[in-house]
Amino acid sequence: MRAVTRFAVTLSVAAALAGSCAPAWAAQPYEGFWASTKKDCRDQDSANRMSIEGGNRLYWYETRCHASEITADGKLGWKMKLACEGEGEKFRSNPRVSIAADSRLVMDNGPVGQAKRQTYVRCEIAKKR
Repeated sequence: MRAVTRFAVTLSVAAALAGSCAPAWAAQPYEGFWASTKKDCRDQDSANRMSIEGGNRLYWYETRCHASEITADGKLGWKMKLACEGEGEKFRSNPRVSIAADSRLVMDNGPVGQAKRQTYVRCEIAKKR
């Protein structure tokens, strides 16, 4: 009986140590809900809102993208390779996402919008999916 108890204790300690050595998968700074203005944050149907979830899924009003590759580009910048769907079309995009000094999210060459650069503010109210 003593050997079984010792084995159980050893196994428990090993499991606890392994769990404490596992990397913490924290959310990326760019994750969350964003909009062109604070007013757009409050409008759940605004076409000017977006969300970035799980580090690699980007959602706009009628466009959905999945990042297959994300590489760091500076301290608070990332280059992404996106596969997107929107309005019945499938397409690819290679934006650069960064967090500006004023905490705004800046997207250069994004998959949506008329401009080559979109700037978003962080929304405090999360949109339910």
